[in-house]
Amino acid sequence: MLKCIIIDDEQFSVEALVKYIELVPRLEVVAIYTNPKEALEGITSETPVDLLFMDIDMPFLSGIELAKVIRSKTKKLIFTTSHSKYAFDAFEAEGDAYLLKPYSFAKFSSTINRLFPDGETARAAEVTNEEDYFMVKNKEEDLRIVKVRYKDVVAFESLHNYIKIYLVTNKTLVAYLTIKDIMEILRPHNEFRQFHRAFIISTDFINYIEGNMIKMNNNLSFTIGESYKADFSAYMSNKLLKTSRRN
Repeated sequence: MLKCIIIDDEQFSVEALVKYIELVPRLEVVAIYTNPKEALEGITSETPVDLLFMDIDMPFLSGIELAKVIRSKTKKLIFTTSHSKYAFDAFEAEGDAYLLKPYSFAKFSSTINRLFPDGETARAAEVTNEEDYFMVKNKEEDLRIVKVRYKDVVAFESLHNYIKIYLVTNKTLVAYLTIKDIMEILRPHNEFRQFHRAFIISTDFINYIEGNMIKMNNNLSFTIGESYKADFSAYMSNKLLKTSRRN
């Protein structure tokens, strides 16, 4: 279990981060500070932790200043901030990662896996051996329980209190689930990405991308959400072939 501490003066940011942490079984929150001065006093007297999430723009004492004092108390330091201008300062303060608010769960999860790769390997092994499918009660078939293989899912779409599941067979299922429920079961499956508030897609079934629109193989299409553009850009930077030729 990786022990985490959160330092952020904005309560809504703390709550959002806690929700993400709860979706990752190997993470455990051991302390939360909304006052950086209290964090300075509390963390210096505690046992070192594995992971520290820290905001930068805080009253009285900035995250950069605080990091200079408590950096040695944590194995990894992740700065969480709404301002990109602090990126260089975060690097100078020995930050291991920089999450720009609002960040998605996909970005959060990939950052954790990059900093602590052993857990990612273990989950991948579990998927290979045990978790190649899930089961849902299909509302369209009088709640008949249907077995669904991850490799057959094109996309998930949020519909108020339900989730619509699009399959490669052109069949659709409707289940009483939320996007949060879906994100939880998809954590080990890197092919699934969220680039829109209402959609989670399998990148294996992207037909083409035109501007800000993604078109899937089943003709489903949607526009990339404003808050997901950074994640989409990161995905494209890894997948899009670029020439090394110089004119």
